Amino acid sequence: MIIDTASPSNVVSAFGLVWPDALRLHGSVIRLAFPPVLFMTGYGVGIAFLIKAHPEYALSLTVMSLVSLVLSLLLVFRTNSAYDRYWEGRKIWQDLKVSSRNLIRSVWVTVMEKSMDDCTLKRQSLKDIAAFVISVKHYLRGEDGLEYSDYDGLLSPEFRLQYSTRSAVGNYGSIPVSGNNSPQASTGDGLLYQTQRIPEGWERTGETSLPSQLLYELQKFAEHIQDNHLIHVQYYASLLTSINSLATLVGSCERIL
Repeated sequence: MIIDTASPSNVVSAFGLVWPDALRLHGSVIRLAFPPVLFMTGYGVGIAFLIKAHPEYALSLTVMSLVSLVLSLLLVFRTNSAYDRYWEGRKIWQDLKVSSRNLIRSVWVTVMEKSMDDCTLKRQSLKDIAAFVISVKHYLRGEDGLEYSDYDGLLSPEFRLQYSTRSAVGNYGSIPVSGNNSPQASTGDGLLYQTQRIPEGWERTGETSLPSQLLYELQKFAEHIQDNHLIHVQYYASLLTSINSLATLVGSCERIL
């Protein structure tokens, strides 16, 4: 096999029990939806007991029909809006899978190998593409780190070491440091990124996310094969377009959250 991945688990452990992955709390909408649902349930139960104890407080059917009409229109609007977001997310995720498959096929077919190092880099780039799709899932859930089992067999030891040992800055590409919030020190010529972790949520400030770091790795691989004449020019341009499309799809996922 070209890509040897670990079997991803569809269950999570919490409170000493094993739950389906759909019922996970971290990175899930359950934490946002549960308090309003619990409040409205308690409110409805309270009103029911109040009317049962004091029937004189009950409203007439005419008032209830007007309220139910407005409420039904509101629920229809909210349901359609939620379904539109779900359907758009489903289409974006399908496009992400198709684009990553096309990129893997293009790299495997169009990139030449002149040495064992070229073969190693090529195979690692294929694994980086698969790891990118997984990292998008964890990034949207607000799950940082590399301790998840679905990364096993994909990320290189060098990348893991760089990710785990960085304190505040890292070195990527050939873009110089800019901005007032960027660190001033650097160990080499490259882009410095600053990590700022937050306990919850997917939005980060001043951080280069793991999907972006993997895209940097793919971009560096594309520059390497171009400099060493391991790919034809027309295929190189197509490769860059595919990498840019992956970045665009990540932005589309962030937009609908």
